[in-house]
Amino acid sequence: MSTAPADLPTQARRRDGRPRPLAVLISLVIVVSAVGLLAVLLFPWQSLTSQRRSIDHAADTLERLQAETSHLAVQVAEAKDPVVVERIAREQLSLVREGDTLYRLNVDPADVITLPSSWPLPGVAHLLGDGEG
Repeated sequence: MSTAPADLPTQARRRDGRPRPLAVLISLVIVVSAVGLLAVLLFPWQSLTSQRRSIDHAADTLERLQAETSHLAVQVAEAKDPVVVERIAREQLSLVREGDTLYRLNVDPADVITLPSSWPLPGVAHLLGDGEG
């Protein structure tokens, strides 16, 4: 008794039209195997993409730190130059050489800032030396 390929789908069903238990079991095994294979392939893929993002983030951080290190190395090299040290000492620390005279200009804020007559905070006008507060 040979069966033709066209008869195979009809063999998976009983005479009353219901599927045979063996055909259902085989279909269930195929579906479970496909889902299992998908899970086995999907979880490592997620891990790999997560690791790739982590590597990219670490590479960006490394590149930024290397740029900062080279910038700091330039600043260290400049700090060894006596002209730069003197300029920084004069600008930032207000140091002067012996024999130099340091002049500071103080500007009275009341001369520069004029508050409107309806200013809501009278304490500020008093601090500025304005007689109106």
